[in-house]
Amino acid sequence: MIAPAAGTMDELRALVARHAPGDGRHHSALPEVVFTRASRPSAMSAGRAPSAMLAVVVQGKKVSRVDQRELHYDAQSYLVVAGELEYASSIVEASATRPYLSMMVQLPPELVVRTLLSLEREPAREDRDGAPAYVSRLDATLIDTLCRLVRTLDDAGERRVVAPLVLGELVFRLLRSDWAAELRRLAARDGDDARVEQAMAFMRANLTRRLTVAAIARHVAMSPSHFAHRFSDVARMSPMSFLKHARLLEARLLLLHEGLRPGEAAARVGYASATHFHRDFKGRFDLPPAAYCRRFREELAGSQDQARRSQAASSR
Repeated sequence: MIAPAAGTMDELRALVARHAPGDGRHHSALPEVVFTRASRPSAMSAGRAPSAMLAVVVQGKKVSRVDQRELHYDAQSYLVVAGELEYASSIVEASATRPYLSMMVQLPPELVVRTLLSLEREPAREDRDGAPAYVSRLDATLIDTLCRLVRTLDDAGERRVVAPLVLGELVFRLLRSDWAAELRRLAARDGDDARVEQAMAFMRANLTRRLTVAAIARHVAMSPSHFAHRFSDVARMSPMSFLKHARLLEARLLLLHEGLRPGEAAARVGYASATHFHRDFKGRFDLPPAAYCRRFREELAGSQDQARRSQAASSR
């Protein structure tokens, strides 16, 4: 079998355009991947990153404001946000004939921690920036990785088997950057990174329980205050934010693949209040649960149909 050619920016741009057929944000079959299209520039608006994320513009330009720093990026660069934080952003270059196109990849916290555990330890240095977000040059290796990730969206088997491997490669490459050296140092300090991974597994296995920071800390044999501090250092989000993240991803699976009603999914993942669940779900996925499921299925069917037409045209 001949391996596919390395992905290029032209391919990545075409893939993003196909998965974002109209203006707005478009969630994909992978919960970590979201596409955006805009036909005009936008005013600065507030946003919130629930965890570490990568943002890649494939056409147009954008500016983000993080901790009073303005970060400009376009099709030659990318933005990485280190973890849970508030920010503001605006699209500064877009038009109807040449729309702004971008993709965002939420970096799974457990994958970040697992990768940090496997990376080489580094001695502490005082001159590292440790900024919560940074912009770096987009190279051919990263473009190819992103192309391979987006290609998996057209095949359920590839989404289950290949996509997690490509996400792991993406996280690995980002965490080996010079900027991430400070994150690697913080994660390795005191040897607590393995306990953070253990705590994440414990939360995943006990989504329906009313867990507290004290209960999770007790499970990994740490004091609550030290655990909360070190969890945030390593995972770049609080323990309760991670628990909410895990519950919402599990609820999404229950809604889409098991056909549960929103109230049933909320109860299955430990929400005592359906109203609270609706609010959190909309905050994470842009739409209330029922509307998200309808739009997801419509967009997935449209994307698959377009992929079949493109494949048929290329085979002629």
